[in-house]
Amino acid sequence: MNMLLVYLVFVVSGFPPQILQVQSEVSEVLAGDSLILLCNASRQSTLPNSTTLEIFWLSSSNEILSTTSDIIIVGDTTTDLVIKSFLNFTQVKTSQAGTYTCVVNMTIPEVVVNHQVTETINLYVQSK
Repeated sequence: MNMLLVYLVFVVSGFPPQILQVQSEVSEVLAGDSLILLCNASRQSTLPNSTTLEIFWLSSSNEILSTTSDIIIVGDTTTDLVIKSFLNFTQVKTSQAGTYTCVVNMTIPEVVVNHQVTETINLYVQSK
């Protein structure tokens, strides 16, 4: 079984957050293979310690994904400088082809600021 790992790197640097590096398209994943989509985000160390980073994933229908028997999501909210979230497909199905969006939300409570950056990944699944 093959595993493909896709990295999304977000760096939150000031207002609004900026996306610095993205590998945004997965092509020719075979049905039955495992797949991990990774979303990384960071915030400036000069922001207040109460600043939170949150990552959530959306499917093609803009439905918020949650852990199921065939998709596992690891990592979601932190006040650390760096956050990672993994969208782990244990065995990709052709029905799971579509667009997946990593949403990084940064909140600074002291100044009532909320910034959000997104990146989409188009997942193409071929039958074996």
